[in-house]
Amino acid sequence: MRKIAIDPGFGGFKVAEVQHGTLVTHTIPAVVGVGSTDLGYLGTGFGRQNKHKPHTVAVDGSGYLVGQNVHRFAPPIERLDFQRLSDGPELRALLYAALWKIIGTGDHTAALMVGLPVEIVQDKKRTQETLRTLRGWLIGTHRFAVNGEPVSLTVTAVKGLAQPVGSYFAWGANVNGKWQMSREALQKPVAICDVGFNTLDLFAVQGGEVFGRFTGGDTLGMHRTADFIVRHVRQIYHHTLSLAEADSLMREYLATGHAIFDHLAGEHDLATVVHQALDSTFAGINQFIRQHWERGTRFRYLLVTGGGAQALRDRLLAQYPQAIILPDPVTANAAGMAKFAVRPRVFPEVQK
Repeated sequence: MRKIAIDPGFGGFKVAEVQHGTLVTHTIPAVVGVGSTDLGYLGTGFGRQNKHKPHTVAVDGSGYLVGQNVHRFAPPIERLDFQRLSDGPELRALLYAALWKIIGTGDHTAALMVGLPVEIVQDKKRTQETLRTLRGWLIGTHRFAVNGEPVSLTVTAVKGLAQPVGSYFAWGANVNGKWQMSREALQKPVAICDVGFNTLDLFAVQGGEVFGRFTGGDTLGMHRTADFIVRHVRQIYHHTLSLAEADSLMREYLATGHAIFDHLAGEHDLATVVHQALDSTFAGINQFIRQHWERGTRFRYLLVTGGGAQALRDRLLAQYPQAIILPDPVTANAAGMAKFAVRPRVFPEVQK
């Protein structure tokens, strides 16, 4: 029985599994479109035509494009509402593509651990409704194909977990789900700041118990940087970027110090715009953190995770020098949930 963790982020869709004592993670850009990558005989003779193609997902007679460069072939469907976390064609296409990455073709059986934002998990009724909807279509047998490779997956159980709990276990547990940090680390107050694309989750725990006073969530996140860039390009260059394209410009800036936008009038370096966008995003995030944690000195350990931990690393450490940026913060939630999923009694209904 496979036990797979899913972190259905709005920027990246992450999956993780402990396979034979080794933690395996995969991330797919959370971008979906309806269309085809078949260009017929179209080509230029330069370069490989398959180099930049997204994944193709076929299910129930419908086809979707998923992952990188969807915008090259179809308009991206970019929903940022929380209903996308429970059902819908975008969620299914992303899930199937991500699962294929970790299980491959063939027949499989698995239990799924799904990460949910703190803003949802804090509301008991909302959590129950979300899990009821997920279980309603996930439990059972799924037949689909990714890039032409057929997959049959039988899901036997679905459980939910607050996403930052995953980062807590990524930091403190080994691949068997056992606590590997010191006993002191388990007993002392630990805070987790999870900066995602569409969510900002603050989570605090001590001795296994949640500090409700220091836990909260909001839709602050890195999408605000992308929104800032989209608005600027529309206003100045009269062109509408997708959020994924704007996010790519931000990533280019972080990697090279430049953000090149090619337009009718030539190349334009949007580095200054991206820098301003990051400053604006961090200002909102920092205000939310201060409202809940002040300077964070209440906690022995302050962990920062999520894609925003990379993008805002310098700004975060300047304000919170005691913070620990988790290794590979993008996949930390999924990695920790995979560790949690293998613990005894987490999935008692599938234990053999």
